[in-house]
Amino acid sequence: MRRGITITDVAARAGVSPTTVSHALSGRRQVSAATQAKVHRAINELGYRPSAIAQSLRTKRTQMIALIVPDIANPYYPAVARGLHDAAGEDGYYTLIGSTDGHRETELGFLEEMVARSVDGIVMFAFAIDAADLTRVVGDRVPMVVLADVFAGRHDWVRVDDAAGAYAATRHFLDQGISEIAFAGGPKGRGPGDHRMAGYRRALAEAGLAAAENDIVRSEYTTEGGRSSVAELLARRRPPRAVVCANDLIAIGALEAAREAGIAVPTDLAIAGFDDIDAAALVTPALTTVLNPAYEIGQRCGRLLVDRMAAGYQGPPREVVVPTQLIVRASG
Repeated sequence: MRRGITITDVAARAGVSPTTVSHALSGRRQVSAATQAKVHRAINELGYRPSAIAQSLRTKRTQMIALIVPDIANPYYPAVARGLHDAAGEDGYYTLIGSTDGHRETELGFLEEMVARSVDGIVMFAFAIDAADLTRVVGDRVPMVVLADVFAGRHDWVRVDDAAGAYAATRHFLDQGISEIAFAGGPKGRGPGDHRMAGYRRALAEAGLAAAENDIVRSEYTTEGGRSSVAELLARRRPPRAVVCANDLIAIGALEAAREAGIAVPTDLAIAGFDDIDAAALVTPALTTVLNPAYEIGQRCGRLLVDRMAAGYQGPPREVVVPTQLIVRASG
């Protein structure tokens, strides 16, 4: 087999020493413009590509960042990944993605592996681990941006105003004269569902209403979870007239449950989701939902992380709050 092109081959073609080639590539020593031109001409002629492993050993950087999410099948997270990739990619960073299903051991496993692989930074949607886990596994060894309030004050934190978004969706139904409003959330203590439920409760309280415990159902943040949990609501003797859902997949499941029960949306049941994934505008009826700007979230994470990794910012943890917007469509 033909061996790979080495820095020695480049040096021989350019008529300089391997050390000069190394300096021309790294920029750590001044090399004349003429010599730079000869080196780069030789590189192009030979098709030489520097070893990423050798470069990382030399620079102590891998140019890799990790994005750890609970469910890559949820269309929200690929949009976050794209925003992160675009923002960090401008500075030459590549993104590794891990999907954990929100399981504690899997979250810990990904964190431990990324630290062991010496990634330059981590962005994490943590559903199951706590601050003590993060301190033990990561500590101050790797710059992080987190998307869960349990880590607020310890790392840079980007979040959407979850409570305000759910408040706006609930208020929208109240303004239509609907008072029998349920909430379809995610598993207790996992993800943003509890903050969104708090916004739902606040809107009801301001209208002089109280959310009964049986008006709140929980499931996984999936279409099947939404279908089964909302089916429970619709099977009651007095089903709700509207349901605010903790994400769009749950809301799409709610549409399926209503269809299976022969309940017209929005005439008999109004439905609102949260996130505004692409599918929200494509289902029938199109979903009223809360815009959670995933791409912007990813961009903000990338910029904060690059600031840390490049040592441009070494101050206290920062918090970025991204506003939401209610998108009214045909479901309610």
